[in-house]
Amino acid sequence: MQLENKDMKSGNEPKSTKNVPVRIILVFLLITIVTAVLLEFGIPDSRLWKTGKIIEVQPSEASEINYYKFAIYPPFKPSDKHLHHVIEILGQMGYKQTSLNNENWNLLWAHEYPFLKMGTRIRNILPRQIVNHFPGIGFITSKVDLSTAAFPFMPKAFRLPEQQAEFLKFAIDNPDSIFVEKNNKHRSIKILPLNSINLNATDCFLQEYVQNPFLVDGHKFDVGVYVVLTSIEPLTVYMYGGDILFRYCPEKYYPFDAENINKYVIGNDYLPTWEVPSLIKYFERFGGSMRSSFDAYVRDQFLDPSVIWVQVEEIIRQTILSKKNNILKAMQPFKNGKYFELLRFDLIVDDKLQVYLMEVNMSPNLSSAHFKPNALLYQQVLYNVLNLVGVGSPLRIDKRFFDYEKITSDKSIAVNLNDCAKYACHKSCNKSECDLCLSCLKASEVSILKTAHYEHLHKMEMKRIFPKAMVSPDYFNLQVEIQNLSTRDGWLTRWFYKKCKDERSWC
Repeated sequence: MQLENKDMKSGNEPKSTKNVPVRIILVFLLITIVTAVLLEFGIPDSRLWKTGKIIEVQPSEASEINYYKFAIYPPFKPSDKHLHHVIEILGQMGYKQTSLNNENWNLLWAHEYPFLKMGTRIRNILPRQIVNHFPGIGFITSKVDLSTAAFPFMPKAFRLPEQQAEFLKFAIDNPDSIFVEKNNKHRSIKILPLNSINLNATDCFLQEYVQNPFLVDGHKFDVGVYVVLTSIEPLTVYMYGGDILFRYCPEKYYPFDAENINKYVIGNDYLPTWEVPSLIKYFERFGGSMRSSFDAYVRDQFLDPSVIWVQVEEIIRQTILSKKNNILKAMQPFKNGKYFELLRFDLIVDDKLQVYLMEVNMSPNLSSAHFKPNALLYQQVLYNVLNLVGVGSPLRIDKRFFDYEKITSDKSIAVNLNDCAKYACHKSCNKSECDLCLSCLKASEVSILKTAHYEHLHKMEMKRIFPKAMVSPDYFNLQVEIQNLSTRDGWLTRWFYKKCKDERSWC
């Protein structure tokens, strides 16, 4: 009794009552630590509960469980800077770089066109592997082929020496025109007087010069729009809407001097948006993007910038559609694998807000080594592109145990239910009204629509421009839009139209 009273007075509990909670706490902590270790090694809890025993994960398996692999062509040196942001974003998405000779890569990022030099290796890739170029994309990105394609939105161009006579006739008929000489492969551009042009040259072409450019604070500029192709048949094209690359000539356009190319040619040392006086307040003070800062300036001139962007989208659509069949032929030897293409369309605007296409760049510059503030634009472009095509994913999961039906299922692509029931398409698919009904779709068509659905969910700031986006199904003339399209392109356009009618976010 005295001992008990002594313990009570000293504030200490008897040993028997003290040890019980300590043991319970230790057991609880041990269970917590073991559970944390198991989760760290990526063992889903459902596997533990269902098996009744712990499934061991081998160390090599655990280290690779959350990593996909990418290879680079041509081989990348640590000192190279042009792919810094590509490697950076892929690493943040859980990818690890592997050797090009290691055939277990998931993504091949080729800075150069890989389909000629890589030979059979690129022809025999696996269905799960994806390459960042389409075979035949040169039909769009070749400067001379594109410029001499006679598009209404491109200045007139002539291939030398084949079109020498045609050029001379045009020059005589248009005495006020002046011309730039452009190298077929390089960026060498210069205005030349007619008597200084070598009409027998084989490595260049001539293009009519747009003499009345729209100016910002007296500076000529070009516009770089990032575009992504995810499919050729059917054609699917997106434009990055987060921002546009604007590059301004370092010297003011007037007084004009053809000998001073800094007045009219965009070089490596261009004037960036944040150094153009009238744009600084919009870009820095009010946090605008390059595009929104430019649009604000255009509105300051009592003009409507939307006129420009409507033309830009149509130019992109028409350019790619015109070369689609050429690309399809080039793709025939490449049966396996998946492909996508990131392009940059370079355009100029005249003082009447008419837009002209100048060139399309394969593997556009994504290095911010020269202009550090461009890093965010390049990172955002890459993040959007890689998520769109399924390379990146916001889902931090062990993909071996993930069922993609959770993202895109058969029910996700079902449309036109009333007509499907009305024409009993579950019994017969012979009627034209049944070609979008789920019960009548071929496996390849299901795959196309599931890809379209997946891309829609993951497009982020990518805007679909083909099939053409719709403001509203009530104001979209479907028959007019599809009348000149291929059967498959028209079919996919109709599917988007049906999805748009069901849910306006699909428009």
